Amino acid sequence: MHQFALKAKGWKKIRWREGSKGWLESRFLAVRVQPSHGYVDGDPPHKEVWLLVEWPEDEKEPTKYFLCDLPKTFTLRRLVRLAKARWKIEQDYQQMKEELGLDHYEGRNWEGWHHHVTLVMMAQSFLTLETLRNKKNFWVDPTEDAP
Repeated sequence: MHQFALKAKGWKKIRWREGSKGWLESRFLAVRVQPSHGYVDGDPPHKEVWLLVEWPEDEKEPTKYFLCDLPKTFTLRRLVRLAKARWKIEQDYQQMKEELGLDHYEGRNWEGWHHHVTLVMMAQSFLTLETLRNKKNFWVDPTEDAP
């Protein structure tokens, strides 16, 4: 796979989100491949998946490889944004632990844990919507939509 990436043509520079120091961007290549992991003689071939490769301009060789089981119709930009969404998920998880008490549950049963996690997720959703509502041109604003 590494040799393929080094010889491949068609790398495109993609921006996926704006960070604190400007836009985050890198070069990417996406191709459909048929994975061989778990292959056993006699089994039907695995279905094709996306191989997304990242190669920053300041690196000598590609740095990250992603396998994605997404439809063929997905664009390169969409594949990159989904692969790079991990940062936001980690930020939200950290906020739920530090600010909303996700890791404070000390009960001993499934129902109590489920209630605790559900309430933390609802609080996170509320805070996210409030943050977005205060941004300019955000589409959800109950005060403007109210009759």
